[in-house]
Amino acid sequence: MPRIRHKEAFIAVRPRETVEAGAAELARQCEHRATGDTRGALAAYAWALDPAGPAPVTGRVVRGPVAELDLAVEERAAIDRARDPRHSAADRAFARGAAGALEWLLGFSPIGV
Repeated sequence: MPRIRHKEAFIAVRPRETVEAGAAELARQCEHRATGDTRGALAAYAWALDPAGPAPVTGRVVRGPVAELDLAVEERAAIDRARDPRHSAADRAFARGAAGALEWLLGFSPIGV
């Protein structure tokens, strides 16, 4: 388990504990068979909780806790990738899952991409 550098109380509008619990439950549900969407969502949650590595879609590196703007930039890139037919179906599914997770973190109910 990576060491968490920043432990802010909220990730955008969601309490950290809620995000941690939701990500853990999703991982448990998909332990043996994760779809591309699920992998994208889990990658987005992991990055939002501990941005030690590159963002899941853009590859951006954030120095410090993730701000709402960082989440919004990643969410927009994920939506764009999910809609771009030049990317493989697997890549689009990963991006679709990441977009949904990031939308939720930002306080939106995902409406689909």
